[in-house]
Amino acid sequence: MGTLSFLDTEFTSLVTPELLSLGLVTLDGCEHYVELDLSTEVGQARKRASSDFVRYDGVLDLWGLVPGAPCDYPEMGRRTAEWLLGLAAQSGTPVQVAFDYWADFELMERAIHDLSLGLWERVRAVVTPVDVGALTGSPEGEIAAEECFHELRRLGLARHHALADANALRAAYIAVKAVAVQMAHATHSDIFRQLAQHALQLGLDEAWLQRWLRAPAFELGGRLPKDMLEEPGGLEALKDLLGRIAHGVYS
Repeated sequence: MGTLSFLDTEFTSLVTPELLSLGLVTLDGCEHYVELDLSTEVGQARKRASSDFVRYDGVLDLWGLVPGAPCDYPEMGRRTAEWLLGLAAQSGTPVQVAFDYWADFELMERAIHDLSLGLWERVRAVVTPVDVGALTGSPEGEIAAEECFHELRRLGLARHHALADANALRAAYIAVKAVAVQMAHATHSDIFRQLAQHALQLGLDEAWLQRWLRAPAFELGGRLPKDMLEEPGGLEALKDLLGRIAHGVYS
């Protein structure tokens, strides 16, 4: 497995996307961010081509928050290529670029390829795209992303800033992986087997049970049921709750 880095971009519109900004953050927190200098000819043209959401709903309002980030379009591609190549050289391993929307990777690729300096061929040799959207879109991933946005607001960053969104994707991935390890341990425990057997008797299969354990439960005040597995009395409380769900007391 190579070095993992998380990618997000902001772009002009969903219909005709053109790159406006790009953020990358590694699993251990190293960051790269560039944004298009809107005073350039290309910047002015892309601003005019941007959707109302981008122009008026908080995307372009977040420009200028990272010192040294504004640059022209070719420089965006060059800086990004050199950062990725440097990351691969430093780690001695390929770089896995994780994203939750394919257009992000395609826009990064285009920015580097448009330089016509042969940089994309070098980058492509050490970079692998990884779509983590299905993984990070889980309840625990969404919770972790929201917590990350809350912390980033203290630094002046917010949702729809590419570096903030890349950090939120990283936080979601870390949370989901942690839960996966926890669930792997839990599903091999005697307590889980007892709960799974009880659920089966109620007509609830194990796949449903595992999803339920990982999602905030209204009946538990928003707690995750899995967090009760090892608590004193937790197994009986969860059995009782499953019985209520199976009999329609809770939906």
